[in-house]
Amino acid sequence: MMIAEEKQFSMFPEASKTDIERARVQLSEYTKMMRVLVGFESNPPNTEINMLRKNEWSRICPLIQRAVDLIIEYDVREVTEYRFIKGNSRASTILRFSGLGYCEKTIDRKIYEGIKSVANSLLYLD
Repeated sequence: MMIAEEKQFSMFPEASKTDIERARVQLSEYTKMMRVLVGFESNPPNTEINMLRKNEWSRICPLIQRAVDLIIEYDVREVTEYRFIKGNSRASTILRFSGLGYCEKTIDRKIYEGIKSVANSLLYLD
């Protein structure tokens, strides 16, 4: 009975499937959000919807960057940064990292591990 109670008090929360999917979408949209935010710097938003987007994205983008920086495994962090933070396609990521001896499935697994790590981190960074 004591072991079950210990699981409830984990120091780091575990992301649900919904959290992981949300993190995947946010990571996939990261470079687009950053480009729009840069555009808002020179051309401030003039509608309420764009003001709300700017405020939300200004909050989310630094959290995503911090969550990626918190990925412990070096290779997972590198693949995640290359794929999402730098905005490269899956195919480009596979070409880049296959030269290091990773097969396609290994790279896909590292991408998923990165997404899951980001989702876990966003639970306590938010």
